[in-house]
Amino acid sequence: MRLGGLDSVRYRSIKPPAAWRGTPAEQAIDLDRIETQAVAYRGTAREAALLYPKNANVAATVALAGLGFDRTEVEIVADPAARYNTHEIEAEGASGTLALRLVNLPSPENPKTSALTALSLVRALLNEASAVAI
Repeated sequence: MRLGGLDSVRYRSIKPPAAWRGTPAEQAIDLDRIETQAVAYRGTAREAALLYPKNANVAATVALAGLGFDRTEVEIVADPAARYNTHEIEAEGASGTLALRLVNLPSPENPKTSALTALSLVRALLNEASAVAI
């Protein structure tokens, strides 16, 4: 969509409270007592990547693929009912709209990231060695 002209890009990260431990979300939300979904951060992808470097890898990727770090809107959400890490991407532009929702299992070693992250890295390395990139 970027090639056709993008007007807006929004990324929302919804994770269980444990995924936000050790981040600025602890100052915004009482992670031990949260009962309903709560927004810990709303702002740009640039600031999200700086404040949440272990959590905002998808926000950074969306920013790089779209409107950049300063024009990509990010929302970080703690949800006590969440069992998975959910990523919601919405984009609007000259060619239409995009709405994408990814629901991933948290990494057993690091609940701040999805188990899929390591597999994505492997795929990127395989793409470098292949004549056909997926």
